[in-house]
Amino acid sequence: MKTTAILTLSLTLTLGLPSAHASSCCEHKEDATAATAESVYQLDATWTNQLGKPMTLADLKGRPVLITMGYATCKFACPRLASDLVAIEKKLSAEERENLAIVFVSIDPARDTPEQIKAFFDPYKVDPKRWFGLRGDEDAILELSVALGIRYRKVNETDFAHSNIIALLSPSGEIAHRQEGLGTDPTDLITALRKPPVQP
Repeated sequence: MKTTAILTLSLTLTLGLPSAHASSCCEHKEDATAATAESVYQLDATWTNQLGKPMTLADLKGRPVLITMGYATCKFACPRLASDLVAIEKKLSAEERENLAIVFVSIDPARDTPEQIKAFFDPYKVDPKRWFGLRGDEDAILELSVALGIRYRKVNETDFAHSNIIALLSPSGEIAHRQEGLGTDPTDLITALRKPPVQP
């Protein structure tokens, strides 16, 4: 993915985000933005997970991945996104759950330390072998948001407006499905997850 294209699209995404009330991180449902058909595993940024360990997105290659973006101090949408991810997990078989990775990427690297992200996960009692809360630098976050078609914008010192999207990545890192909104029926996402991967 070329840097010029990323910067052009990222400006469109961030500047085009509708304004949100400062009292809430995401009161508006965002329209889907066309995401790249390329594998996100081509993005070579190194992230730090909630256990303080470095990793890249390509470390998840070979299994389906559910990925979303938000911030750990969010009081409204992000806990609901996490609850939606847990609800999706519960609808899967034990084998499907074991093969699935779930990723929450922070859009607030200034405040979201690994410890803060781990504390965000703690109420959900997630499996750290399959759930990854990632913190990276601002360039890496912006690049990934463009690839996923997720928009975000800081609205004050503590809050962000952002898309409420859970993306399903194929084992090779392409976007297979995107679920929009909070509390959305995950039937279509689960159907896409269970669909056999396309052979090259």
